[in-house]
Amino acid sequence: MKKIIYIVILMFGFVLNGCSDFLDSKPLSFTSINNFYQNENDAQTALIGLYGLLGNSYAVDYRTGLFCIADMGNDELVGNPYTTPDAASNMEQFIYGRVLKSNKNIRDLWAQMYHGIYSINLLLTQLPGIKMDDDVKTKIEAEARFLRGWHYMYMGMIWGGVPVYTTLPQDDKARNSLQEVMTQAISDFQFAYDKLPGDKITTPGKASKWAAAGYLVKMYSYLASCKKYGVGKNLNFALNSFDWVDVDTYYKNALALANEIISNSGQTLTSDYRSLFCEGSTSEQSKELLFTLLPSPSKLMGMGLTYYLLPVGNNGGGWGTCRPTQEQYDRYDTLYDSRVHWVVGGLCNTETATETIDGHAYYKPAALHLSNGQAYDGDYCINKYRYVKTSSKHEDSYYGYFPLLRLADIYLYKAEAKAHLEGDEAGREALKDVRYRALMKNRTTDVSLLQSKYRRKDFIQELLDERSRELCYEQQRKFDLIRFNRYESTIKSISTTYGVWNRNAAPQLIDNITDQKIWSPIPEEDELANPLLLPNNPGY
Repeated sequence: MKKIIYIVILMFGFVLNGCSDFLDSKPLSFTSINNFYQNENDAQTALIGLYGLLGNSYAVDYRTGLFCIADMGNDELVGNPYTTPDAASNMEQFIYGRVLKSNKNIRDLWAQMYHGIYSINLLLTQLPGIKMDDDVKTKIEAEARFLRGWHYMYMGMIWGGVPVYTTLPQDDKARNSLQEVMTQAISDFQFAYDKLPGDKITTPGKASKWAAAGYLVKMYSYLASCKKYGVGKNLNFALNSFDWVDVDTYYKNALALANEIISNSGQTLTSDYRSLFCEGSTSEQSKELLFTLLPSPSKLMGMGLTYYLLPVGNNGGGWGTCRPTQEQYDRYDTLYDSRVHWVVGGLCNTETATETIDGHAYYKPAALHLSNGQAYDGDYCINKYRYVKTSSKHEDSYYGYFPLLRLADIYLYKAEAKAHLEGDEAGREALKDVRYRALMKNRTTDVSLLQSKYRRKDFIQELLDERSRELCYEQQRKFDLIRFNRYESTIKSISTTYGVWNRNAAPQLIDNITDQKIWSPIPEEDELANPLLLPNNPGY
């Protein structure tokens, strides 16, 4: 923690290098931390700076971080052995399921997370002494606590127990339990939910009552499922135990909040699934997103998606470091589910055609080469996000609203909670809204076709499949597999003979994966600097 404090002090002057137009509006000019927090303008400026830190807290350099931890090394994508993964983040360790505690990305994400938490606590400790309108002060506090809850939620999901700080730290400390980490996150989100106005979201990159409610739904669902399905029981690691969770109460809380968001937030599912991932469709994205990482085109700041989230080829912008599994394609009904023809496909080279979405032109990837439904050549790639077609080569940033939490996810959490509380059929009924949006409307508007096609005897498997169809490559899959205690079993069931990239890359992942490593390791450098962090997580 002393290292993080030193970094924060050095970087304080750069805190307001924000990542959206609303962040661009107030440059910071000051001489020291001590003379900065003097009035409301200073507090508002510092708050804006906290939003500017989120991209690093989420993705380190806007391209690794949670992208590596939550997307790589699962059944949605595998590595491309013919490319070179990012050495600066030890990306290959995530791709092949052999993460070490010396991993650079784990180290850097830990540092960025605590950098964010320190900066948030700095504002919160200074805020009481600033003279300003009480309502304004409460709103600033609520937004800052939302951001702190966001950090601790992800840290709990990634590492389990970590040191919890709600004031400025003076000394190194031991890890708090997972219960204490998640309880702090829930408390912070609850404060934001209680204190922020229930207005319609106008800027989905700012904390709101509805974003706080959405993250509470996510947390209650995550914790309830982990307890219900015995996550980590076999590890006998008390620090990360879920024994304290009241499953019924948490699912009731999740369902009540999900219903409130759906009924009262004013957010709606976009009519066209594609709009959520098109760079030029920010107005459409704003209709569904509860929280996002906002870009700043004027500062050339946006998420770097080139490793695996863009179509591969000269016009697509992607490098194809990771490729979709055959299992991902097979989850979809190709006759009636429009999502399959968007999230995966062929290359996007100079000979590709264009298509117009929400008034903007995009290069259209080539059709897949299939043999009896199997992707059999190396063209098979992830196509989920798209750059607007430009006359010159695109900057290495995506300037759309990158989704962190959206209404479709709330519908899926609602289905999960209803299945637990009211039975599987109630859960299936709640899946209809998301599936209806996915229908190819030029072929049918009868959602019962997908309800029947996707029905599984095991509702949790049906839910996991639907979450993957809807949310694939949105940094959800690893956490979903873990919380239903299906991480190792799902990955070990990936085919090593069916599908072009399965044959090339799945065997290494299958050989390395284990339920012993459902949490990431405490970084080795921090473990050595602060022995109070010991013991490390199981497997490390």
